Amino acid sequence: MKNHFIPANKFPIKIDENIFILGNYFFNLFLIIGDRQTALFEVGISAIVDTVINQMEHLDISPDFIIPSHPHSDHITGLPGLAKRYPKAGIMAAKGAKEFIEHPKAAPLLIKEDHFMSKSLAGLNIQPGRPPLESIPDLEGSIVINSKHSIDLGKITLDLTKVDGHSPGNLIGAVNEKSILFCSDSIGFHFPGRGYLPLFFTHADSYISTFEFIKKSCPSIICPAHQGPMAGKKAASAIQESFDITLDTIKKIKTSKLSDQTLAMSIFEQNYKDEFTLYTRDNIKNCAKLLVKRAKEAAINP
Repeated sequence: MKNHFIPANKFPIKIDENIFILGNYFFNLFLIIGDRQTALFEVGISAIVDTVINQMEHLDISPDFIIPSHPHSDHITGLPGLAKRYPKAGIMAAKGAKEFIEHPKAAPLLIKEDHFMSKSLAGLNIQPGRPPLESIPDLEGSIVINSKHSIDLGKITLDLTKVDGHSPGNLIGAVNEKSILFCSDSIGFHFPGRGYLPLFFTHADSYISTFEFIKKSCPSIICPAHQGPMAGKKAASAIQESFDITLDTIKKIKTSKLSDQTLAMSIFEQNYKDEFTLYTRDNIKNCAKLLVKRAKEAAINP
């Protein structure tokens, strides 16, 4: 992690005349600035809300749209603070996101995870700007994206596409005229310099289809929600590397003679390190169990 860590004072990072990365190394948010309006794609966690607000104030920008990519805790718990600071901003979310966070089992897990992530950042001397959440984010009244939606910001368009495989209510964003793709977690979790962990938590075959969609778009810059962007040849190689790892992971799980529990524990032990320790052990163990389950359900035979 040390060789790839991006210091806090490097943010906001300008990746294009109209596009900035906000937040920090662990949680990346993307500000897309048009001539008429501005959109914020990704919302991060509660602990970085004040950092993001300060970064936008430094740029003298207030967002007209706030867009959580999907309803997992590290992509939705920053929404309440941002929505309160920018009450005129339209909230956009994919179909399924609201239902996911309102599920009775989701609320306590979202809140528990937000508390833990705040504490984890503090342990890395990244002090949270506010206390963690006590209640779930509210998506009531948000604009629901069923399939695709384009926002003309003025001389720049943000295209949003609902994709499947990683999470319910999952969005990918793109500024196609600049060949920049905001993929959130749809190419897996990036351990810079060390590879990727696939994240097909809802459906492995759909996750592969989303990968094919990403590959066909041939982005010149690809922006996951964690650990920074990749550009040029690095973007293309990152997509292919993670795609290959995904297929290999599915194959190994489907052909293994080990028990599901043993497979899941092996995945957990191999990956619960560095950037992943910002999340609770229980969360990542459950993620590993889901990967085993979804791989065995997959119709694809790599």
